[in-house]
Amino acid sequence: MTGPLPGWLAPLTRPAARLYARAVDRRNRRFDARRDVHRAAVPVVSIGNITAGGVGKTPFVAWLAERLIDDGHRPVIVMRGYGARRGTGSDEAAEFAGRLAAVPVLVDPDRVASLARFLPDHPEIDVALMDDGFQHRRLHRDVDLVLIDAMRPGLGDRLLPAGRLREPAANLRRADAVVVTRADRVDRALEAAIADAHGVTPLAWCAHRWRGLEIIDAEGVRREPVAWLEGRAVVTRFGVGNPAGVARTLAAAGARVVRDVPARDHQPFTRAGLERLAAGLGEAEALVVTGKDWVKMEGLIDFRRWPVPIVVPELDIDVWQGAEALLSLVRDSLRPPTDPACPPS
Repeated sequence: MTGPLPGWLAPLTRPAARLYARAVDRRNRRFDARRDVHRAAVPVVSIGNITAGGVGKTPFVAWLAERLIDDGHRPVIVMRGYGARRGTGSDEAAEFAGRLAAVPVLVDPDRVASLARFLPDHPEIDVALMDDGFQHRRLHRDVDLVLIDAMRPGLGDRLLPAGRLREPAANLRRADAVVVTRADRVDRALEAAIADAHGVTPLAWCAHRWRGLEIIDAEGVRREPVAWLEGRAVVTRFGVGNPAGVARTLAAAGARVVRDVPARDHQPFTRAGLERLAAGLGEAEALVVTGKDWVKMEGLIDFRRWPVPIVVPELDIDVWQGAEALLSLVRDSLRPPTDPACPPS
C-alpha cells in the first residue's frame, strides 16, 4: 500500500511520517492519562478506523443504528463531517438523513460540545454513535469498534503521509473489538495480522451488499433489482475513499464499464464539471455513482438536458459472522454512565 501523496514525494513524506509519529504518540499519552477526556450523559459507541480512506463506516453505522432502534433504543449519530463547516451538513450526514430519518445527526468537529448542547433538550436519546471516532479521544467511549477493510487492510503500512496508517497498528489494542469489512470469506492471513496487532482475532466479518438500485431520470426515481445492470454499458464516477470496492461489486453485477471518471474522496460537483461529465458519456446507458456522490450532485442536475439515467446502488452491510457477539458487546454497554457528565472545556 502506498501513501496518499505521489511516490516522488517519498524523500519528504518519510521524515514527515516520523514527525507525525511523535505527535501521535504524545497525543495518545495525554489521553491514556485521562487528561481532557469528557464523558457524555449517554453511553457512546465509537466506530472508527486506523487507516486513511474509506472502510465502510457510514453503512456500518447505519446498520448498527437500525439494530439499536429495533431493540427500542433512541440513538443519535455524532460526527465531524469531512469538509463541512460547523452547523452545516456533510456527505455522510445527508446519507444518514435519507436512510435514518428518525435519527438525529450532529455535525461538528467538537463532538464533546455538540453532544453537551444537544442532549439536555432530548432526554429520549439513550446512546450516541460516534462516526470516525477512534482518534477522537476527547469524547469518552463505552465501546470502541475499529473497522478494517479486507481489500486494503494496511496494517503493515507506514504512517501518514508516507503510508495510510493514522497511527501504529499496535494501537489497535485499545479497541474493544475489530470488525473486518468488504470480506466475503475469512482471510486467515488477515485474521492473524489483526490478532498480532490487536491481541485477539476479529469479532465480526461483514460484506457490502447492494439490496437494489435507485434509477433517477427526468421521470423521477424508481427502484430496480441489481440485475438491471446486467450487460449495460455504464460510466462510473466514485468520489469515495475506496472506489475499487464499489467497482468490484459493479463488475459482479454484470455491468460493462466503458469509462471511469476518477475522483477524490468527497470531491464536490460543479455545474461546469457535470456538463463535462455529460458530454463524455458517449454511448453509455447510465451513469453509476455512490450515495455519497448523489447527495452532492442532485441539486445541480437538470434532467431536461441530462442524457442518461443516474444509478445509485442502495448499500447494505451483511454481518455474516459474529453479528450476535458484536451486538451483545454493544448492548452490554448501554447502561447509565457511572460518572457524572463532564461539560466540555
